[in-house]
Amino acid sequence: MRQLRYAVPVLGIFALIALFLKMPEVPNIFGIFKCKTCVGSDPYLPMIGSGYFAILIAISMLFPTFPGSLIARGGLIWALLLFLTLTFIDLPNWCVVCTVGHICNILIWAIWWLVPSAANERRSSLFGERLFLTFFAPVSMIALFSCLNLTFMIYNLKAKHNVLMASLQPGDVLPNFTVRNDKNRSFTNADIAARTKSFINFVSPNCPYCTEQLSILNDVSVQLANDSFQFINISPSLTLDLVEQSSTTEWFEDKEGKLRELFKVSGYPTLFVVGADGKILEVIAGVSKELKAVLINN
Repeated sequence: MRQLRYAVPVLGIFALIALFLKMPEVPNIFGIFKCKTCVGSDPYLPMIGSGYFAILIAISMLFPTFPGSLIARGGLIWALLLFLTLTFIDLPNWCVVCTVGHICNILIWAIWWLVPSAANERRSSLFGERLFLTFFAPVSMIALFSCLNLTFMIYNLKAKHNVLMASLQPGDVLPNFTVRNDKNRSFTNADIAARTKSFINFVSPNCPYCTEQLSILNDVSVQLANDSFQFINISPSLTLDLVEQSSTTEWFEDKEGKLRELFKVSGYPTLFVVGADGKILEVIAGVSKELKAVLINN
């Protein structure tokens, strides 16, 4: 039974992998695995989390008698509360990558609580050395995450992996839908026929690539400003900062994610170019350097 405690470092490594996938620039490389709903432009939370799990891994290997039953129980309660608070605070949206990290955290504290260590299980190395290594581990992990994130950003590898395909494909007919904005104006699939071309764009408030894409989309909407084109942005929630990023386009809220499910959007941003016949002409997932030229010449 005590061998189950050896699973703690393994769970810690899984959590580190999950946190690594949440670094802002990492989705450029591993786009298919990236956090689909809550990836942020700041690396601080994943870096802090990496330091935390590095400490847990170091403690499990250098201090096998830690923690005691009382501390482990408190840690388990804290891990559960953290999971409920941070993972489900933005329902119906939730993050698979975050959930993996939280589950690893819960399992680590649960193992420490349920599986006591052997009383004679000690390390031969000096206490000071073990303590130093314990504090050195998070510093090293945070430095590693930071260096890799900066490396990916400097080499701008995003353009090589900007295809995150949605299930609806060119040639598909738009599903029937109705969505309303904050001014109670409705927009339906029937409104598509009134324009030569429509751009229906799915974004998220906390998506760094959406910020970059919306700036491009705003410029394109100004250049194509006439009755033949319409630009529609759809977000799970509308904030003033988000709307201001593309003030020349129309904004609608998809709070319950029903429209996202209808369009089968797998990640943000995803832009659908739709013809007057209601058929999808093109699906543009992510953002690339050629996006502006593609939209203008589409």
